[in-house]
Amino acid sequence: MTGKTHFVLGANAVWIAPFLGAQPWMLPVLAMIGGLAGLVPDMDTRKSELSHATGGLTRMFFLDLLFRHRSATHSLLGVALFGALSTLLFKLDFAAPLVAVLGYASHPFIDGFNPQGCEYFYPVKNNYRLIPKFLCVDTGGWADHLLFGICCLGLAVFMAMRLGWVSVQVG
Repeated sequence: MTGKTHFVLGANAVWIAPFLGAQPWMLPVLAMIGGLAGLVPDMDTRKSELSHATGGLTRMFFLDLLFRHRSATHSLLGVALFGALSTLLFKLDFAAPLVAVLGYASHPFIDGFNPQGCEYFYPVKNNYRLIPKFLCVDTGGWADHLLFGICCLGLAVFMAMRLGWVSVQVG
């Protein structure tokens, strides 16, 4: 999937925040945290949106030299390590670490629908796909665009309802 799709899917992790008691004014900040966390797994490639957005600053971690793309940073180990790191970094709100971890985890999850798959059980060097290869979709294809649109709509609806821009009456 493209960087914009990873970002907006990660931002949708904010849906969990109200259940954790997050204040409405924190929701845009939490959505940004989830979106940025959704880009972090691609720090293992110089072609990533995050690398371009930071002017190559993410290369100082040398992840692109240490790991193959879609290996350590796209694994369950990577999610766990990011989770531990996020609990130390995101002290501004109780929901922030969970939103960050869900945003991060959304990235390897949807990359599992690509034909290449991911090394979910790194350091084991086997790539796994979440669906049969003949059903997999390529980055930038119609499914990528569809998912991006659905995620944008979902985020807009969530923010509109939670920030009081629209009210929904049931019954």
